[in-house]
Amino acid sequence: MNEIVSQIYRPENDIFGFPQTYKGIDFYPILMKDLKYQELFYKIFAHPKSYITNIDVLKASYLKFLIYVLSSHFGPTGQEVVNQTREMLRYITKKDNIEFKFKLDETKNGLESVSLMIIIDGVSFSEFEFDDIREIVLQQNNLSIEYVESYNPELEESLEFINRNVADISFQDQVFTFCVIMKVGLNEIQNYTLFQFNNLMEKLLNLKEYDLYKPLLVSGQITLKNGDIKHYLYHSTKSGRYDAIFINKDTFMEKNKEAFG
Repeated sequence: MNEIVSQIYRPENDIFGFPQTYKGIDFYPILMKDLKYQELFYKIFAHPKSYITNIDVLKASYLKFLIYVLSSHFGPTGQEVVNQTREMLRYITKKDNIEFKFKLDETKNGLESVSLMIIIDGVSFSEFEFDDIREIVLQQNNLSIEYVESYNPELEESLEFINRNVADISFQDQVFTFCVIMKVGLNEIQNYTLFQFNNLMEKLLNLKEYDLYKPLLVSGQITLKNGDIKHYLYHSTKSGRYDAIFINKDTFMEKNKEAFG
């Protein structure tokens, strides 16, 4: 999280589904029932930019990257990316008055020749302040800028192989499983935020794992190669994108200490 966002961001708001505020504009989290905006969220905010080798793209704002580099992902005319971004901003700010401003500087070339601005209900945001908006929106919806921008195509293939057994678990599977285990109806969780649902699901699965395996471990019926069963009352931390395929250096050295002398 960059310095500007870290100074204004209120993590406790995410627990109860309250908005985050930036320059006087409230940005609301996405609700479980709003599937259309879940799709737009990933489509608009979750494209990694930092792995691209083009120096002009790397220097550009994310908004410029979105409009001029990714426009083909949205539709054939190029206008679709602006329309869908405007629609998404209306949803998360609950403001109807969203304007995009484009200013051309003929003394410059390429992406640098255009400057962008978004005006939300009379409040102006520069194209680089949109980077802050993106970071806020990712964070409050259970993602992070670090997770998205750590994308690596080669590592992604390894991650997909590791996760192949759960790759076909759908949003529907998660929702119905949660409802069955918690004995709640769909109408009860439809107004959960993505952050709330994902964190509740994580805690629920860890609780089930603890209740299942801890008695077997204590009784000696099973043993662990290393570590212990995580207690369900634990401090949650976000895992890195590729933590599942990376090996801790100390663990690796311990397992291979004979080979290394």
